[in-house]
Amino acid sequence: MTPPWDERFEVLLREALRLLEPGDPLLPDLRTADFGLDSLAMVELMLGIEESYGISIPDDMVRPQVFSTPETLWKLISELYDTQGTSSRG
Repeated sequence: MTPPWDERFEVLLREALRLLEPGDPLLPDLRTADFGLDSLAMVELMLGIEESYGISIPDDMVRPQVFSTPETLWKLISELYDTQGTSSRG
């Protein structure tokens, strides 16, 4: 099954999820908090995403609900990238 996100996102998220084993699948509904995404890791992930995709995540969107699963976070990235992204995807 091909994930709905690109490889950059997969790499960034796997780096942030320190309890996810390298061979474990990164599923859309995986609960990120269960795999080590705490508040510090969330901020570090946000900064990596902003740099990698050339977007700015608004402060009001930096909340645990948005970062709760790969799917919810990718949805936000996709929406922001469509309106403000400068880097090419993929």
